[in-house]
Amino acid sequence: MKILLIEDHKPDAILLRELLSENSTDQIHLFHLERLGDALEALKSRAFDIALLDLSLPDAFGQETFRRLNRVAPSLPIIVLTGIDDQELAMDLAQAGAQDYLVKSELSSGLLHRSLHYAIERKRTELKLRLAATVFESTLEGIMITDAKTNIISVNEAFCEITGYVSEEIIGCTPTMFESERHSKAFFRQLWDVLNKTGQWRGEIWNRRKSGEVFPAWVNISAVPNIVDDKIGHYVAVFTEITELKLSEERLNYLAHHDPLTGLPNRLLFQDRLAQGILQAQRRKSMIAVMFLDLDRFKLINDTLGHPIGDELLVAVAERLRRCARETDTIARLGGDEFAVILSSMAREEDVEHVAQKIIQALSSVFCVGGHEVFVTTSIGITFYPGLNNDRSKLLEQADVAMYHAKKHGRNNYQYYTADMNAAAYERLMLETNLRRALEREEFRLYYQPQIDVQSGAVTGVEALIRWQSPELGLVSPGEFIPLLEETGLIVPVGEWVIETACRQMKEWLDAGYPSMTMAVNLSARQFHQVDLVERIAQILQELNLPPELLELELTESMVMESVDSAVEILHKLKRMGVKVAIDDFGTGVSSLGYLKHFPVDTLKISHDFVLNLPRDSVDASIASAVINLARNMQLSSVAEGVENAEQMDFLSGQDCERLQGYLFSRPVPAEKIAELLGTWQAMPKKSG
Repeated sequence: MKILLIEDHKPDAILLRELLSENSTDQIHLFHLERLGDALEALKSRAFDIALLDLSLPDAFGQETFRRLNRVAPSLPIIVLTGIDDQELAMDLAQAGAQDYLVKSELSSGLLHRSLHYAIERKRTELKLRLAATVFESTLEGIMITDAKTNIISVNEAFCEITGYVSEEIIGCTPTMFESERHSKAFFRQLWDVLNKTGQWRGEIWNRRKSGEVFPAWVNISAVPNIVDDKIGHYVAVFTEITELKLSEERLNYLAHHDPLTGLPNRLLFQDRLAQGILQAQRRKSMIAVMFLDLDRFKLINDTLGHPIGDELLVAVAERLRRCARETDTIARLGGDEFAVILSSMAREEDVEHVAQKIIQALSSVFCVGGHEVFVTTSIGITFYPGLNNDRSKLLEQADVAMYHAKKHGRNNYQYYTADMNAAAYERLMLETNLRRALEREEFRLYYQPQIDVQSGAVTGVEALIRWQSPELGLVSPGEFIPLLEETGLIVPVGEWVIETACRQMKEWLDAGYPSMTMAVNLSARQFHQVDLVERIAQILQELNLPPELLELELTESMVMESVDSAVEILHKLKRMGVKVAIDDFGTGVSSLGYLKHFPVDTLKISHDFVLNLPRDSVDASIASAVINLARNMQLSSVAEGVENAEQMDFLSGQDCERLQGYLFSRPVPAEKIAELLGTWQAMPKKSG
């Protein structure tokens, strides 16, 4: 304990030193000064736990002595020493902030030690209360305190600003005054049940402002027990308004499910509507048709007249397609000049044929775009459910195959899918046969693509990417064999090989003296739902003695949304282990912020699809910015992949994206090349311009 003694009477100073040394369990460091000025100077360079202050000094006298010391060191506990027992003086000093008032003639070792300890503890408590009061009034979060009967006894300024009430209108009321009609009585019964059983409840609640406007809030309610009997004495509710987050969620959801150019549903929403259409057809025992449309020679128009004219033409095509379909049908743009149509509840094939002819006729008329008269035609492939193959995942693929046959038959026509269009099936079978042998023949390779920290420019992580070097087929694209791995179930042993190989490589780099960094590994849907996934990862990390925080598993939104409860359980197990989790291609899936906030993830990864046209494409720019802001608001890390040029880098770094990955920095390379990069990498490329 460091004590500052300010006493000019030497016999009293000697007495105090002796009393402090008696029966002391603390290590006492006494710093003795005789003048207040010297003490004030010492406080500029030294820290003390407490001060013992005599009020009669050569350069100060009376209460002013205390006030000058307290003004310079307001957080320092001060015990006043005096030669007379003056109760009025003692009260004045206590009100001014003195921790105790001791008469020198009545001092004993025990009294002095107790006074020192109590004074220090009281000052700490006082500072904590002052800090809590400051936080209460200055925080941006709304805070409400009620008694055990839920009568409101205190609210902070932020609460009033958010709700529109002044505190006088709230005090004495109950929180029911803020209830909207968005929640049922059962919702609140469950809330109180959880709160009273566990002492805490957190979740999303829609409240009502004084103006009547309903707003969403993320609320954390705690039950505070009494010190004496441990019964609940108060409830404390802390909430944050999440209106902006909700708007971001809606915007992200729309952008993720609609084509930004034409406003039509995109491939993701098309697949969802197709699943709904099939279920409806099964219930009603009716038929649906799937059409795949491709504009003939669109590339020639695009290359000749330019992309703006091409985009204008696509918008016009989308509008004519809308006129050819019913409100119950779905028209989607899949990408480029490819469109798809779902015709629901069709009674006869002749009805589908009529729609196909109507589309061909509508698109055959001249288009006036950008001052040009343009003619296009379309080739259409058609398949049915139920039909030759009732596997709904194959319907779009069958329509696509039929569309190519329409092109072979001279374009500007439609073709129905037939069984003899499956000539490609043999090639697929051969691919699968070779794939089954690839793991045992050690034909798979891992390449690594570095991730660059925007602030430092350092390589802080790598993503492990699988490659297949087949003796029979050569280098096979991941896009060809990974879907096959998924379908055949081979993704499970191959995926485990990827995790183990990547972790082993990271351990080799660490043992070689390279700095620690994150190893990102993609998990497949099948892997994620394997019952022994967590145990197997733990075993690999333990065998290699690799810190779990260096492994980051990348999952897609659709994987965790397939079975939310199961996903949450798995993610929590990985989190407890220390393994990091990233949501890959965030913004392209179907997740909701309502679910995302419950998932213990560390990183949101922006898809290269949104990075490709940055910063020129305003929609992609909006999506990228929204994901980065969302990650920051949820205290998650953000990574952008597919960064290929300085413009993309400048935009993403300007939006405070934390890590970047892409060809601008390095292509995926073998492990030895990464080792070379780590040895020579200096910094991120300079900003353009």
